[in-house]
Amino acid sequence: MNFKLLFLLVFMCLPWAVKAKGKAKIKVDTTPNLVDGVLTGTVELNYYNINTDDPVNTLYVNPTIDYSASNGWDVQLASYNVAVVGGGAQNYQADTYINISKTIPLPKNFLVTIGTQNGLAFDGNSKNLHNVDYELLAYQPSKAFNLHAGAFWANKALTTTTDYIGFTGGFVIEALPNFLTFTGDYFSGSNNLSGAMVNTWFRVLPRTQVYFGVGVPEANSGNEFYGTVGFSVSNH
Repeated sequence: MNFKLLFLLVFMCLPWAVKAKGKAKIKVDTTPNLVDGVLTGTVELNYYNINTDDPVNTLYVNPTIDYSASNGWDVQLASYNVAVVGGGAQNYQADTYINISKTIPLPKNFLVTIGTQNGLAFDGNSKNLHNVDYELLAYQPSKAFNLHAGAFWANKALTTTTDYIGFTGGFVIEALPNFLTFTGDYFSGSNNLSGAMVNTWFRVLPRTQVYFGVGVPEANSGNEFYGTVGFSVSNH
């Protein structure tokens, strides 16, 4: 395993990631960790160069704590778009949420996940409760592969447009066991949630992963392409 090559690839992607511009999107994690008793902390950095007559350099940090309890319950506390330097890349900033989901196993390697994410933007134009509910059907023949799809409902306070019912889908593929994983998610519509996210994860230590990826906006959503760089540490 060549860790020098791994970190070279990550840092080669950093300049591309930080050139993202425009509006940072609201995020929803619809893929719970199904291993009982796992506590995970994740930190993601987003850098934006807002290309206007008066350019603004903005650095956002997105900290997340996730606990996978027993019997399919998963609880996540997440803050998105917390401005460290600058600001103005997002309608809402310091969006802080509690995401609770329940996963029920079905025959033939299928799973049903029902979840809800609720919270507030502590720095923005709206102090109303942000709410998104989701229900997904997943096919997971092994821990190395998960394909899921379903529906979500988001209220106007979160989307900034109107109450919206849409489609969401995604995947998790562990290409190299305990080393290389690809993840992706898509949310339909033309609002703060809409678009796709794809990430590449590397396990650099038994309990530590680093990742980088890209966000692809949906048409007329107001979102822009953006890059992600982050790391995640768990107790297992």
